[in-house]
Amino acid sequence: MKRKYNINFYLEKRKIKGTDKLITENLPILMSVTFNRKRLWFYVGYKIDSNKWTDKKNGEKVQRVNKNTFNKDNDSATDINKRLNKLETIVHDIFTDAGNRYPTVKELRNKLRDELGEKSISNNTVDTFYNHFNAYIKDSSCSEGRKNQLTSTLNHFDRFAPGIKIRNITAETIQDFKKYLLNDKDAPKSLNTVIGIIKRLKPFFKGYAMKNQLIEQNPFNDFEFGENEREIYGEPIYLTKAERDLLFNAKIENEKLARVRDMFVLQCLIGCRVGDFVKLTKDNIIDGFIIYYPNKTKDEKGKMCKVPLSEKAISIINKYNLPDGSLVPYITGQRYNEYLKQLFKIETVKLNRPVQRLNPRTRKNETVRLSDIVSSHMARRTFIGLLHKTVKNEVIASMSGHSKDSQAFHRYYKIEDDDLKTAIKTIE
Repeated sequence: MKRKYNINFYLEKRKIKGTDKLITENLPILMSVTFNRKRLWFYVGYKIDSNKWTDKKNGEKVQRVNKNTFNKDNDSATDINKRLNKLETIVHDIFTDAGNRYPTVKELRNKLRDELGEKSISNNTVDTFYNHFNAYIKDSSCSEGRKNQLTSTLNHFDRFAPGIKIRNITAETIQDFKKYLLNDKDAPKSLNTVIGIIKRLKPFFKGYAMKNQLIEQNPFNDFEFGENEREIYGEPIYLTKAERDLLFNAKIENEKLARVRDMFVLQCLIGCRVGDFVKLTKDNIIDGFIIYYPNKTKDEKGKMCKVPLSEKAISIINKYNLPDGSLVPYITGQRYNEYLKQLFKIETVKLNRPVQRLNPRTRKNETVRLSDIVSSHMARRTFIGLLHKTVKNEVIASMSGHSKDSQAFHRYYKIEDDDLKTAIKTIE
């Protein structure tokens, strides 16, 4: 039985200390061998500048040093590429000789070094958390939304401990990372956010790193959150139907804010996350329904969302005839949230009612104005909140992309004053 494996060569990614800029000179060349859900990283023994390396040409894989160039040590492209060709041949021979079994990562590394006669070559230069977690993201079959979250987690950790070797990460390192996020002088995170970031590290160490023999012990075996360190969320804050309709009908002179109003109200009527919303086009409209696959879960569950378009939604969409087929003129998420705060404060809208919320940093209740906390996600909460009292969870879930037993739904169970008055009338 032929064993499947894949060989690639990459330049190691390194950042200029204290910045997000990548180093472009004298980068180690790495060989990656993937097989049987495992990956070997192997330093080939040479370094090269990124402008002397070709990864692809005309869509075809090259992964070689450019002809007639030299590295900082005056090694020629010819010599370096001979080394890469030799490594490929050795790997092919190892898998052929292995017969009907896969070698382990350790066996493959040792055999490579034996064949090369260079056991002294160190692989420490590539054994960084950054490289391995980056490979983990690339190998993952999760959605693009999830990959973006993982990339954000990687960037947080790399700022905390740039260049740290994966085998040097312990439970104490994770504890220090938690403290770093909570007390980040530039952008301190709420405990809910920190818990989410650290939870995304756990499957990497437990699964990927252990299975690929990158570490001998999982640091999460000895790591625990404190007794009072758990995710806590307040009741969801959303618009009433009257407030949504007031916004829909308001006369808005400022064209920019009028377009933002249309964007927000349409999102209230469709209910999707903003990342999915800004990708919708008229091609998503079929027989009076908006149909799409949520980016957050499409690769995990393949769940389709199907939302009937109301008359209000259709009237907003019909205002625009955009060349790319977008439903409305979309803007970036940051500007969307900034303009929403401006929109809610204008004279013809004035959505300024005071609301109680759980402060994500202090975890204490506080009174704030609706206009101060409005964001794109409030549109999604409005869609769910207005449906929740009268529509079954299964029906809402089929339109919102939640699971029917989602914990998120429980946050919408709120006892209103009218509910209390109705209850009392039954015992009068």
